[in-house]
Amino acid sequence: MRFVTSLFKVLLIPAALLAFDSCRTVPITGRTQFILSSDSNEQALGLQAFKQYKTQYSRSSNATYNAALSRVGRNVTAVTPDEGYSWEFIVFASNEQNAFCLPGGKIAMYSGIMDLMRNEAELAFVTSHEIAHAIARHYGERQSWTNAVKLGSAALAASTETSAETYEALSKYAVILPFSRSDEYEADRIGMILMARAGYNPDAAVEFWSRFTEGSNTSYLSGLMSTHPRDAERIAAMRKVLPTARAEYAKCATKRGYGASL
Repeated sequence: MRFVTSLFKVLLIPAALLAFDSCRTVPITGRTQFILSSDSNEQALGLQAFKQYKTQYSRSSNATYNAALSRVGRNVTAVTPDEGYSWEFIVFASNEQNAFCLPGGKIAMYSGIMDLMRNEAELAFVTSHEIAHAIARHYGERQSWTNAVKLGSAALAASTETSAETYEALSKYAVILPFSRSDEYEADRIGMILMARAGYNPDAAVEFWSRFTEGSNTSYLSGLMSTHPRDAERIAAMRKVLPTARAEYAKCATKRGYGASL
């Protein structure tokens, strides 16, 4: 009981900070989030990190990939709520099957994940997912919760026998990792809606992710320790979003379907 009570106290300290001007509404989902950092500071950090990535990786010479990402990025950002970001999209020459977004709208695809895409609609989903991370300011939100938990754990450790490291470890699995997984679910939801508004068939999102994760078998325990949801749960959540995304697609004036093949 003392264990549970102590953890509850840790969680109460970030909650108390909500009394300050630290709440923001996430575009599209309308979720209220807790953010202590400034958008301008996040953008500055994102720009700095993006410059470093450009020195570490070469830009892909694949003209088809570069043109497709530029086109898809332009189409999706045209229907994205205006956050005042200077959007930038780049394909890095790397076999990594990954993509990332930095604060302020700096988005990169590795050629390794581009190799797995069959068409522009699948690219639109991954691009929209990364755009969603940017407009939802997930980086700033994670940092805010991490800092708040550190503040709370240090304060409680000073008045109990339990170390700050123990509180931080508890909070990591009780707060930080679940929030990171919820970020991925939210980015999927926002991404599917954005790609549909841009005229891309949202069914491509489920098709791509089902193929991309085929054969993987993430256990519940490893899923609990991960910052990303287990694949089956993620696909199930995406299927629940499909009716809403399809409705957005039906209203779209310019339907691009699956777009060009990649």
